Order: sequence, then structure tokens, then C-alpha cells
Amino acid sequence: MFSIGEHVIHPGQGVCTVTGFKDSPAPMLVLEAGTGHKKTQLLYPVAQSDRLHRAISREDALALIEHYEDLECDSFTERNANLEEAYFKQMLKHGAPDTVRVAKTMHARIRDAERRSKKPSSYYARVLKEARRRSLEELACALDCTEEHVAEMIEAQMN
Repeated sequence: MFSIGEHVIHPGQGVCTVTGFKDSPAPMLVLEAGTGHKKTQLLYPVAQSDRLHRAISREDALALIEHYEDLECDSFTERNANLEEAYFKQMLKHGAPDTVRVAKTMHARIRDAERRSKKPSSYYARVLKEARRRSLEELACALDCTEEHVAEMIEAQMN
């Protein structure tokens, strides 16, 4: 079970903070998603809490960023782009390091298509945007810094 103040990865929302518990009509976790003026309170069934994941630790976040270049892209391919997109969107529900791997994979696929003077699949940009958002949000939470700072840290590893 999770504790009040703990950061968890909600499959649909990304990083959430456990802010409390409610018992009626069924046991629920009270979660807060988002930051700043976009904060949203969610009730999540305790019976389904196995679908939530703990957010990445500070040490693991630092190691992930430090070894970003060593992180392998996902080689999954499917003839049907919708099935391929569904696979990568499912990976985003797990949190880091999967979100970071998906973002790196989509970035590499876009770059590869452009190098070959081909138009990248439209789903690449959609998945990249969400993977990047979730990655930066979770890593910033783990490192207690801004998402912009995390992006700069990753960028520095790429150069």
C-alpha cells in the first residue's frame, strides 16, 4: 500500500501524489495529479492499486539520466501502425525508465525517417509528446527540480 505524500504513477495521469484515503462507498486512494494551477484530485480504488507504480527514486533518476546514451531504443515493430502505437502507449503507463525509452525511441524513429527523406508516421510525434511529458514530470519529481532542468540534463548527455 502507499503512504500519504508518496508519489505514484497513475496509468492515465502520470505522476500523482497520495493525499489521503476514503472508506465509503468503497476504499479509495485520494490522489492529486498535475502541478500549479492544473491540480486535479482523483479517487482511485484501493482494489486496483496494483495498477499504480511507485515513482522512480532520486538515485535511479540520476543513473537513468547519466546513462541516457546507453539506453537502447525499443525495437518493437508491427505492420499495423495502430497496434504499434497501442504498444508504446501501454509502455507509458509503467513510468520511468519505460517512458524515457519510448521518448528516445520515437525521437530516433523521427530522425531516421527524416534522414531518409521520408515523412515520419504521425503517431511518432503523438507518442513522443506524451512520453516526453511523462518522463520529464517523473524525473523532475524524483530530483525535486524543474522539468526544464531535467530536459537540460538529458540534452547534456546527448552531446
